[in-house]
Amino acid sequence: MPNAKGGKKFKRGKKPGSHEKRLIYKDPTEDQEYGKVCRAMGSGRFEIQCFDGKMRMGIVAGNMRKRVWINKDDIVLFSKWEFTTGDDKCSIIHKYDLDESRKLQREGEFPDFIKLEEDLGEDDNDFQFSTEDNESNYTEDGHDGSDGSDGSDEVDLDDI
Repeated sequence: MPNAKGGKKFKRGKKPGSHEKRLIYKDPTEDQEYGKVCRAMGSGRFEIQCFDGKMRMGIVAGNMRKRVWINKDDIVLFSKWEFTTGDDKCSIIHKYDLDESRKLQREGEFPDFIKLEEDLGEDDNDFQFSTEDNESNYTEDGHDGSDGSDGSDEVDLDDI
């Protein structure tokens, strides 16, 4: 039977399986800590506000490059660099999604002063539609009262 799904290398793809994602905790013996990404600096480098109170430069680990995309306000797990004299660099080794970070916070892994950004699309839903103003401009015959005779309904481009 011919392969109707693709080319010669089709059968080498991912096998369907029930791989359940495990929650990864920090390992204090490995000098690991949690942090929140403040800004991207380019070339896989990020400024991280660590939960121990310091700001560090985090560099994405090689096995995560081009596979995991890290954005501002993401919660990450990083490993501190032992071989440098300063304590200001680290390697980002895992990114937590929103559900995982909430679960870690409920379990008490984060300090009490850490507030997670839980934006559920509230910024996009700030529009207010009022039909009262629109209905008051219409006269009994169905035409609106602004036929251009008074300048009250003109919009100035400087006000926008």
